[in-house]
Amino acid sequence: MKKTLIALAALGAMAGAAQAQSTVTIYGLLDANIGSYKTNQVSGAAISGISQSKIDSGGLNGSRWGIRFSEDVGGGMAVIGNLESGINIDAGSSAQGGLLFGRRANVGISSGFGTVTIGRNSSSYDDVSADHAMMGATLFDPSNTNNGFSTAAAGAIGTLAGNAVLLNHGGNGSGAHVTWVGFNTRFNNSIKYNTPNFGGFTGSFMYAFGEDKTAAVGASNTVSANLRYANGPLLISGGYQSEGATRTATAKPALTNTLLNVSYDFGVAKVGFGANRAKFKDVITTFGANGIPTAAHELGAQKEYSLSVAVPLGATTLSAGYAQSKGDDLGKSTGYGIQALYSLSKRTTLYVGGVSTKNYDNVASNTMAIAPTSSISRTTTYAAGIRHTF
Repeated sequence: MKKTLIALAALGAMAGAAQAQSTVTIYGLLDANIGSYKTNQVSGAAISGISQSKIDSGGLNGSRWGIRFSEDVGGGMAVIGNLESGINIDAGSSAQGGLLFGRRANVGISSGFGTVTIGRNSSSYDDVSADHAMMGATLFDPSNTNNGFSTAAAGAIGTLAGNAVLLNHGGNGSGAHVTWVGFNTRFNNSIKYNTPNFGGFTGSFMYAFGEDKTAAVGASNTVSANLRYANGPLLISGGYQSEGATRTATAKPALTNTLLNVSYDFGVAKVGFGANRAKFKDVITTFGANGIPTAAHELGAQKEYSLSVAVPLGATTLSAGYAQSKGDDLGKSTGYGIQALYSLSKRTTLYVGGVSTKNYDNVASNTMAIAPTSSISRTTTYAAGIRHTF
């Protein structure tokens, strides 16, 4: 009887130890705001405008909930996984086009060599895309790096008119400000590697397989990478991403972004600067009879810059930023924004801000040909909201 009790106690201890080696975390973030959105456009002699007040989701961060797990399998190695679902607070619907776990769905292994995950991952470029943004890539950040673009909303990469839409403040399909051209932030069918920290240096690489191969053309793919150095108040990082679109027998259209970030925390203020080069490759620009494309070439690169500052004042942080995107083919876009954050508690933040962007469109949409400035549009937003994490 005594031996049986000892054995049962040992089994109970082993089960408890096994349970302690596995963790599951449920987390989330809710962000909603009420704001005023106004757009004015001048095209030739025509002037048009629209103004609307509405409740929206994700002023500072995209609303989401998720499940994160980790199991220690010994030898300094752990099996990890993450499921994360985006939410539109204003409508109660799923974000990311209605995907159940549109923000993230992956599983992998973490060890002393770093972390490897497969599934739907954030891109390595996206991981450093806001390092220059002292406004935090929020709704009020004129570079607005958190929104990216959607080829479904703006037309496929590879058409001049579609790419112009990307630059013209509507590329993400929500009508939000996009001074910079933008990029896709998450990819299906991807494998991602994050290095450990080597004296302040970290790096990452992601490759997304395009599962669209046919007998006539090869599959598209996306390559993304970053390198970051963080040492006290100094942060320097760089990122690269090449997003392939549907191929043809003669063209391999893609959007590439190459980014350099520098930020420094002076204590009384934190300053950030970002320089990005966005380029569309193999873009169809000439159309023959019946709209059939007859030629393609690489568009000149958009040269993009951002400068921002954040000043902490107790529980309040004031920020301001300026951004610009300029190129020979797609025209010029500029923007500036301001915001104020107030930490109501450890988990809750109140915010208010404004952002204004102006776009000079160099594309005549009816002919899809390069033309002198054909339209000028300005979009202005003022909003106030609340963010809560759990």
